Amino acid sequence: MLVSTWAAVVGAAALCWNGTIQAETNRPILRNLSLSEAIRTALANNRLLQIERINPVVTRMTLSSSYGYYDPILTSQIDRESSTDSGGFDPADFSADAVFSADSEVARNTLIGFLPTGLSYTFAGDYAHSSGTRNFLNFDSYKLMANVFLRQPLLKNAWIDLGRFTIRINKSNLKISEHGVRFVAMDVVNQVRQSYFDLALAWENVRIQQDLLNARETFLSGVRRQIEVGTYTVLEEKLAQSQHATVTRTLIAASNLVSLAGNNLKTLLGWTATNWTEEFLSPTDSTLLVAQNLDLVSSWQRGLTRRPDLAQLVQGVESANINVRFRRNQLFPSLDIIGGYGRRGASALQTFPPDPATASFSDAFDQLTRGDAPSDFVGVVLSFPLSRTAERANYRASKAVKDQAQLRVKEKEELVMREVSDAIQSARFSYDRVQAARLASRYAEEALQVEEQKLAGGKSSIFIVLQLQTDLATARLAEAQAKADYNKAVSLLRFAEGTILDENRIDLDLR
Repeated sequence: MLVSTWAAVVGAAALCWNGTIQAETNRPILRNLSLSEAIRTALANNRLLQIERINPVVTRMTLSSSYGYYDPILTSQIDRESSTDSGGFDPADFSADAVFSADSEVARNTLIGFLPTGLSYTFAGDYAHSSGTRNFLNFDSYKLMANVFLRQPLLKNAWIDLGRFTIRINKSNLKISEHGVRFVAMDVVNQVRQSYFDLALAWENVRIQQDLLNARETFLSGVRRQIEVGTYTVLEEKLAQSQHATVTRTLIAASNLVSLAGNNLKTLLGWTATNWTEEFLSPTDSTLLVAQNLDLVSSWQRGLTRRPDLAQLVQGVESANINVRFRRNQLFPSLDIIGGYGRRGASALQTFPPDPATASFSDAFDQLTRGDAPSDFVGVVLSFPLSRTAERANYRASKAVKDQAQLRVKEKEELVMREVSDAIQSARFSYDRVQAARLASRYAEEALQVEEQKLAGGKSSIFIVLQLQTDLATARLAEAQAKADYNKAVSLLRFAEGTILDENRIDLDLR
């Protein structure tokens, strides 16, 4: 309903009612608020939604980090070595009788990594330069090596391994977190709509009580005039004053409900302590009675396909399937095909003192590039534990977790169908209540008019007229309550169906 500024000020001023309206400078500040503006503000500032929006950000970063499994690792090692041996006989090593003194520079580089097929690779390159004396001869040598080693699983870790398992689980977790944001956004929109309709009802109650108070004031003035001419006695005035005071008390209570409903809506809108004011929110959208297509079967279908919280559980089943697949793969023995290829290059020179020995690095490098000394191999490695106790237990546990996840989906489906059914029944019931309450308001108004005419003709009593005024206010409030309940039930139905965001033209950006 559209609440006039005057009615709003009177209702707010009743919070500190002392028998007269406050001075103009002390009138509370009103802030008009439409339903669409309230929803937009809540989606931008609601604290619970802001917290939930962080989850996909964290999960997306976790997914990104899981791809680091395929980042190759480069290891480089450079050494400078000096060694001296005075010689001697060693039956286990006949070369130990050599007398030598050598300085060496050694560099080793290794690149290790994995591919999404489970293939592991190792690229290695070695460089060694040694110079010194051996058995009283000068020597100098260069050695270069380059090789690659590949290992491809054929059974265990073939179609899924720890890296692929982690990535798939994190992808599933990302979808779950995005569904979580949508569900919280749906809940926030529904709560804002519920709170907005409560606030509108509170203002309508203030207007109804204010109208009743105005009627009581007019009636009291008429009674006093009749006392002056001798028609009524002071007893009739006391009765009218009593009813006037009762409505004043009711108006104060109704105004307090406006304040409380406004504070509840402010919380949903994300008003912080820094911008919280004593403003009274005044809803500008009417509480309309719009007939809805309330088809239970269609609503069930929408609820079972559109609810994000149900989609979260369905995605949980997918995660459980991934876990079962990984645990089953770990039951297989390791059967890997391996292969490697390498090349070597060397240059060495030995001279009698005092002639220096100088080997050629370029000769060693040319041998390496030409492939003068290649080596290659291919083979199969088979390994398996004699008992797979842990693997079997993990596999059985993963299947139990999957069964549990599927049961959670069934449970949620039943709850969704129950929520949809309850919401439709409430909407239908509230719609019928509005029709009945509308007739009751009309009849109460007509009854009051007739009784006022009878009182003017001396054929009725003040008590009956006062009672009928109260009945009219009660009937109008019942009609307003029924309208609010109907709109709240429709909002709850759209939430239960999972269509409330589409109904309000809301497109969430989760990136």
